[in-house]
Amino acid sequence: MKLIASVLIFALLLFCNREIQAQNQIKDASNAFAHFTKTRDITQLKLARKHIDEAPKSFKDSASAKYNLVRALIYSTLSTVDSNRELSYKNDPLEDALRSYSIISLDKKVIANYESELDFIKNQMAWAYLFEAKNALNYSNYGYAEKAFLKVDSLTGGNFNLYHNLALLNERLGNPDKAIIYFKKIIGLNPQPEYFFSLSNIYSLSGNNVAALEILQEGRVLYPENRDLVFKEINYFADRMEYKNVIKLLPNAFKIDEHQIALNYLAGFSYDMVGNFSKAEEHYEKVLNSDPNNFDANYALGLLCLNLYSRNQDKTFYKYSALEHLSKANEIDQNNLKTLQSLARLYNYTGGKVELKRVNEKINQLKLN
Repeated sequence: MKLIASVLIFALLLFCNREIQAQNQIKDASNAFAHFTKTRDITQLKLARKHIDEAPKSFKDSASAKYNLVRALIYSTLSTVDSNRELSYKNDPLEDALRSYSIISLDKKVIANYESELDFIKNQMAWAYLFEAKNALNYSNYGYAEKAFLKVDSLTGGNFNLYHNLALLNERLGNPDKAIIYFKKIIGLNPQPEYFFSLSNIYSLSGNNVAALEILQEGRVLYPENRDLVFKEINYFADRMEYKNVIKLLPNAFKIDEHQIALNYLAGFSYDMVGNFSKAEEHYEKVLNSDPNNFDANYALGLLCLNLYSRNQDKTFYKYSALEHLSKANEIDQNNLKTLQSLARLYNYTGGKVELKRVNEKINQLKLN
């Protein structure tokens, strides 16, 4: 019995001695780390690491809050100070920091008593993951970059720059659903026109044209004279032949670029399609004033005048105007079938038999070929 008692006492003393050694090592590590934060002397950080690594590794020690708090402080700092990993490690310091942080972040007492220390650890790890993300981008490792950015998000709660990177990264990776989430977040934080434009493009590529238009219009309300937003919306309606909606946007567009040839042609064509012929003629003329050899404007204005003349042949002005512009269009492109057919129709009205014969021969020739 005395022997057993002696063994138990020895074991107890040994256990107490290990506990004291562990506490001393943790204390020395903490002191060295505190000295590093004041002096930025890397040798003190190395010393802090040495002490914390030499603390006894029993389960009790490795699970203790004090041990993991100091370890997380030291290794999260190493993950940023030694970003190029010039020191040797058994595990990556960021992994060790995250492991210790995961233990203490669940301890309510630690959360209550060490808020500033926990914030420091999270910020250090966030910076380390951010460094890894940027490094991954430099090597076009977009998958790992995304994972690292998501780690930053989980540690910091996210910010504009982070969401911006994640939005662009997922757009590049071809993850439209994720890209949409992050573009919405950055629009909520900083609603700039280019973000509305990019989000609208992603919706379009995903086949969600309704959402593409809605986000485009939301952006245009905020930025009514932004070229990209206004012209994309105009093209959206033009592609769907919704010319009344095109016309509604023309005042915005002409404030941006009233002399643009393509815009004036579209304006003329839109007014033409809704039956406002005077406005259509006005914009076709604007195109020809800038570019007399513009085929589309010459043909469109010639056809407009031909249609107006066919309705009222007393208005000879339209006959001569139709002849002028259709002839010019034919001169620009002598093999354009629709121009020749319009000229044939005009010559039928005017009785120009010689011209009609020549045009019909050309039409038959083109149809045979």
